[in-house]
Amino acid sequence: MNPTLQRAVTSFYNLIYEAQTFATTMSRIDTAEQEHYAGRIEGLNWVLDRCQELEDMDANLTPSSLQRVLTEVKSDLDHELSVQRREKGRRADGREEALNFVADYLSSLITATDIESAKTPAV
Repeated sequence: MNPTLQRAVTSFYNLIYEAQTFATTMSRIDTAEQEHYAGRIEGLNWVLDRCQELEDMDANLTPSSLQRVLTEVKSDLDHELSVQRREKGRRADGREEALNFVADYLSSLITATDIESAKTPAV
């Protein structure tokens, strides 16, 4: 994988960690919205668990294999969002908010991976 794409994946992962840290801090400050922030943290934890392969990514990972992993994560994320929309509890709202936040960045990362895959000759 080229260094630019690798930085994008690392940045994606770091963004999730930072969002999680932010939600944890805000839940301690804004006790009235503590349950909402707990939902966000829960949603971000779900994404981190699902993206475990990305954390341990190998620099030799091809754009095609990265694309496969990201597409699987996006599919699972879309399913989880549909579940959250059906539940619609207060905690689920925070979780849905976190998952929507990640979904936008994940879509962008998938697009970047598509572009890199098109540039890389099939092996």
